[in-house]
Amino acid sequence: MDFQFVLPNTNAELLNSSGDSYYVKQIYAPNEIGERLRLCKQMVQQGDPFYLFDHFDTYFTIIEGRGSDPASITNLMRAFDLLYITADKLGQRLAPILSCSDTAQSLEDRQSYLNLTKMAMFLQINTVRRIDSVAAQNQQQQTQQKKRSKQTETLEQYPDWDSKRGRFLVQLYNILQFPLEKLWNPPVAEENFVNLVCDICYRTLELVHPRSENRHITDTVFQILGTAIKRYNHALTFPVRVLQILRTTEHAAESIASGINLLYEEYGISSVFSVLIKDIVETLTVDSADTVVSRNFSNFLMELATIAPKLMIPHLSTLCDELLNCESHTLRNCILQIMGDAIVGELTSEELSEEMKEARNEFLENLLAHINDVSAHVRAKVLQIWNHMKEENAVPLSFQLKVLCEAVERLEDKTSSVRKHAVQLIKSFLERNPFAAKLTLEELMKKHAEECEKMEKLSELLAEERKKAEELDEQWNLVIPEILPLVAESLKECTEDLPENTQENYEDMIQRISTLLLEKKYREAVVLVRKADQVAGNAELRHTLKIEEQCAYYMALLKSYIFLANGCKDSNEELGTQIKTVQFLQDSIEFSKVITKAVPKIQELLLSKTNSDVFEAVDLFTTGYMFAIKGTEGGMQQMLYLVWSSDKEKRDAVSNAYKKVLFSTDQTGRAHAIKVVQNLMRFLEELEYGHYTAMECLMREWVSTDDIDAAIIQVLFERFTLKLEGTTDNESRLALQLLIMSSNAKSSIASANINVIETIGLGERAKADPRIYTGCMEFMLNSIDSSAHSKFYKRYEPDSALVQKVLDFFQRFFFHPDITDFDRLSMRTLEFFYHLCQTPDIICQTIVVTLLKKFRDYAVVSTTDITPSQQARALETPFSQVIPESQPTQRNTEATQASQQRMPVFLLTRFLFIIGYMTLKEMIFLDIDVYNNMKFRQELTECEEKKKKNAFNTTRRKTGNLNMSATESLKRLSGTAAEPQQEPDEDLVGATAEDNIAELINHICEDVLLYSENSMLAKIFPYVMEICKYPVKYHDQSLQQAATLTLIRFMCVSSTFCDANMPFLMNILNHTKNIKIKCNIVIGLSDLTFRFPNIIEAWTGHFYSTLHEKNTELRLTAVKMLSHLILHEMIRVKGQIADLAMCIVDADAEIKNITQQFFKEIANKSNILYNVLPDIISKLSDTNLNVEEEKYRTIMRYILGLIQKDRQVETLVEKLCLRFPVTREERQWRDIAYCLSLLSYNERTIKKLIDNIQYYKDKVQIDEVYQSFKLIISNTSKMAKPELKAVVVELETRINECLEVNDGKEREEKEGSAADGGGDSNTGRAGVRNKQRMDKKSGRGATQRATSGRRGRRGKSSSSESSSSSEDEAPRSQKQQQVRNKIAARAARNRAGESSSSSSASEEDEEEVRGKAQTARSGRKVASSSSAIEKSRSKASNASKTQAASRAGPRSKVIEESASSDDGAEQYPQRKRGRGNRK
Repeated sequence: MDFQFVLPNTNAELLNSSGDSYYVKQIYAPNEIGERLRLCKQMVQQGDPFYLFDHFDTYFTIIEGRGSDPASITNLMRAFDLLYITADKLGQRLAPILSCSDTAQSLEDRQSYLNLTKMAMFLQINTVRRIDSVAAQNQQQQTQQKKRSKQTETLEQYPDWDSKRGRFLVQLYNILQFPLEKLWNPPVAEENFVNLVCDICYRTLELVHPRSENRHITDTVFQILGTAIKRYNHALTFPVRVLQILRTTEHAAESIASGINLLYEEYGISSVFSVLIKDIVETLTVDSADTVVSRNFSNFLMELATIAPKLMIPHLSTLCDELLNCESHTLRNCILQIMGDAIVGELTSEELSEEMKEARNEFLENLLAHINDVSAHVRAKVLQIWNHMKEENAVPLSFQLKVLCEAVERLEDKTSSVRKHAVQLIKSFLERNPFAAKLTLEELMKKHAEECEKMEKLSELLAEERKKAEELDEQWNLVIPEILPLVAESLKECTEDLPENTQENYEDMIQRISTLLLEKKYREAVVLVRKADQVAGNAELRHTLKIEEQCAYYMALLKSYIFLANGCKDSNEELGTQIKTVQFLQDSIEFSKVITKAVPKIQELLLSKTNSDVFEAVDLFTTGYMFAIKGTEGGMQQMLYLVWSSDKEKRDAVSNAYKKVLFSTDQTGRAHAIKVVQNLMRFLEELEYGHYTAMECLMREWVSTDDIDAAIIQVLFERFTLKLEGTTDNESRLALQLLIMSSNAKSSIASANINVIETIGLGERAKADPRIYTGCMEFMLNSIDSSAHSKFYKRYEPDSALVQKVLDFFQRFFFHPDITDFDRLSMRTLEFFYHLCQTPDIICQTIVVTLLKKFRDYAVVSTTDITPSQQARALETPFSQVIPESQPTQRNTEATQASQQRMPVFLLTRFLFIIGYMTLKEMIFLDIDVYNNMKFRQELTECEEKKKKNAFNTTRRKTGNLNMSATESLKRLSGTAAEPQQEPDEDLVGATAEDNIAELINHICEDVLLYSENSMLAKIFPYVMEICKYPVKYHDQSLQQAATLTLIRFMCVSSTFCDANMPFLMNILNHTKNIKIKCNIVIGLSDLTFRFPNIIEAWTGHFYSTLHEKNTELRLTAVKMLSHLILHEMIRVKGQIADLAMCIVDADAEIKNITQQFFKEIANKSNILYNVLPDIISKLSDTNLNVEEEKYRTIMRYILGLIQKDRQVETLVEKLCLRFPVTREERQWRDIAYCLSLLSYNERTIKKLIDNIQYYKDKVQIDEVYQSFKLIISNTSKMAKPELKAVVVELETRINECLEVNDGKEREEKEGSAADGGGDSNTGRAGVRNKQRMDKKSGRGATQRATSGRRGRRGKSSSSESSSSSEDEAPRSQKQQQVRNKIAARAARNRAGESSSSSSASEEDEEEVRGKAQTARSGRKVASSSSAIEKSRSKASNASKTQAASRAGPRSKVIEESASSDDGAEQYPQRKRGRGNRK
């Protein structure tokens, strides 16, 4: 061998000759390569790998080729295949050579095999490199070009390359298994050779993605690297290269982590990992800001912790100390994740060493502390880690309550992802809680008290046992001298085992021994003890003992039997168990308290704007309910509110949750239906009344989707009819309620079973239980098909048997005093008459006449002889009310007779209620049913007369869905605004210039029902007014409620009646202390607003005043009604809406939520909220209202957050800036500045701030105002574009200039005063400001003395305006003269009797400011001021006329004040009870 092959640093080095080193002699042309490869193939087939010495140049030419054409790539792949076979032949040759023990013989060919090995590895590895580079280049081109043809071509050029790469790496690993170091002298492998082999492994890690099909490649790579580290001294290079790969290659983290674990498990290499961790820590402490490096290293560490936690645990303390407090949240997440994985993987055992337990507790403490990390990413991640640990049961009992408490606190986190993971963690605790979570807190505390009592008794018992044991021990010591010789004697006499007595068992022998010991027959006892011990199977054990030991053994047995015979037992174990029980219950109580605290917060998440909050809360309550965990039932009911959500995803989530809870069973067929019915009844039984309507909505959906199918309906009927065995009365009623809900969606459920309903609803069960009767009436009403095209259906005749039965039942129930829910019963009965019977008015009139007759009889009986049973009944329902007089003129003549006729209150209350409800139903019956029926008949008559079949068909088609009311028809024909109906305008048939039918119906309602001489209601009405007028005389609260409700229902019938009685109704509202009456009036006002909006509009102030009542129920009712009316556009949105905005900070959560939802809805309706926003800001910032600053900020933060349109924000900024000069209090300036800071700014809005800086340049001297503007600047500068940043910088500069100008003026004045010697040198900014204020006050002192005491805010506002706008160069005397003129004008208006609200004053001042700003630029300031004064004077005169007219009218004192102007409620937003009677 005359040459040696030296591995080059670069391939180009092989082109130069150097000594006896091998060099490339010829580079072949591309057209020659094919022929050269055929020669190589022939040589390979001969099986001699040494052909490489002659053909090395051929392969080198292919490797160095730069062509990427198909021919070059084909040659490259052919070269790889040939080199693979060559390496295989080389391995076959090396095996016997390197295994030969004869060193001298093997060294002869050592140099030749060394050269061959180096050349083969060099060529093969470089060929693989070349293929990888070409493939990467082509892949990049494909990504750029995205051409399908290129992709196909590439696939053809590289067939099965991944599998070939894998086979190559396996071959490389096999070659390295030979003792290649023997080829070198001394036998140490060349470093360049090892680096060559390992380099291709590192490159493979960079290229191959961690997929399952590539797992074998990764494993082979690390097996090669492991061999290199173990045998070829590669340990120093490995960490450097791996660290380099991790820095630059994101996908390599998983592969390297699994490889490190392989090195540890298969090769026992761990020292390399220690070096790697050290290098990673050093790198991250320097480059922690580099997010890419941090992310890659974090991924690697987390992957490794998941795969091999044992490797990570020794290094966690180092990682914690160095990286847990770094700024990068990615690194903190990484370390915390590693801790969690280490705990789950290795630190859950109870048999851990003390050192490992200490490490585990340290990790847990770190995880617990970082639940409150400053970064939301870390907080969310840590909660996720705790959740995983809880799922794996890796959280120690001592940490569970701590973690749960922290998770509950995170429910109020500002970041949605943190809240989401907090709810998930709490859900995991509920699913896997070790405590008795199925018990309520009260039950747990009761059980805990019982167990504590048991523990105390056990402690006392144990003390007694110890005392008794001491006594017995003393007695035993006395008898030892007597017993011990007997035992020794027995053992000496009979050393062998005694014969067994198989007829006697061990327990009987123990009993006999105890008896003998008590009788002091010790000898017999000793013999029997030996026998018992032998029976117990202890003979072999005893044989191993010496005589002395056996003697001690039997003495111990005898002692235990003596203790047993005297009833002395050891209760220590029982006491230990009891202590554990008490501790368990104590932990359960703590757990239950935390969960109880969490439930309201999770219920709030159900109303969150963020969908993820809602979904997680729904999931938690669903899971808790299915696990029967106490406390989750309220959440399940709260979820029903989401049925009305406008977000379909939320509605679907709720529906699916209830389906999962109620319809998921492990049974099929009838068994499934029975289980579902049972679930539905259980849920309905727990339901509150307010959630009933939402449950109905869900039932309709489930019926329409066939979740409630025929089988379930059948089981419900079997429950209802008591045919299903074991059904209770309560279950029957619940089944009836479910059937009613189902029939709302599918009327055939009721109509197909009408006979069953009639039989039960009017049978013996209904007599005994009025609830069955009421439910069956409602069930029968659902038999009407609401989806039918025609509203006409068959009605019952008045004299039919069914109607007569209903009348009998109703009259029987009417006089029964024990019916609790009579209102609902009477409502359903009257609805039955008006919906299912013909001539319902005649039926109802018959009922009233019959009841009045029975009243007379009842009253007469009650004043004559009363039986003892009647007396007892009278005690239950006292005869507390006199029958009201119908005519005032008859009072004197019939006073004696009336005073004697007394009757139970409940009868009069019920009578008034049915009169009111009957009146309402009569009006609806006339307005809709009679009107549509008459219209239909009229059209039939017209069609018959014309005898036009086609016209008849057309008309019938158009009027098929008759749901029009006479009232709406008149409103449409008259052109007045009305609430839109479901049908479009073209459905209105027969709409002519005058609708005679609608006029007739309206005439009946307006003039006949309540005013006709023969009208029954007109005769009853005076009784109602009598009761309402004299609440002291008729003092029963339920009677007053019924009378007031009846009055409201009368008012709904006629606009004339409504207008005449509105003052009286408002007096009741203002003076009554009965909250239910107030709530009824508020609800009645809502109904009256829909019916007669023009009449009610003047009384809207009273409506808003109820928002300030102390009673929560009344405020809630007012909020619901007002929001409903405003959203339906029945009330004009004015400045009074500020009273509603105050409810955003109400103490009651439901009021707060409803108000927030209301403002959210109106924000989506055109510009309603934007238009009233200045009024809201003006009124809430009024100092007379005294709204707390924190509450004000909460309100404005929510409302201004709803303003999203840029144009609205821009205009709002200008309006708010204009409010600065027209306000006078520092608090108002702070409020305006705070509102400005809440808005989102763009370039145009910032320019608006700059343009209007003249209005607030003196206000920025106040620190809070300045901080608000500073907040605007800082928030807008974040992530802003250069153009916006430039404008923000300009604003900041202008504001700073304002500060400097003011500081400069103060310094000048300070220096001037010091020079004159008339001022203190320490006088600061505050002193200068006080001096300026005194100057201004002295300048307008004469004017102040000239005006009256009621000059008020307007004079002060104008003076403030004048002083704040006097920063220009105009002379001070001229400006003071203008101020005096304005104040004099306003004083004249005050003397004329003008009274206006603060908000209107602010608006006028704002207009004047705008006028001043314009006239200052145009030079017409004086003219503008004059016109403003004239305008104000005209307004004053109009206001005084309005007041005079209102005083001249015949209205009551309450109405006099409230109706004096439209803005009366704005002046007095918080009315006190009785205030309305003041003059």
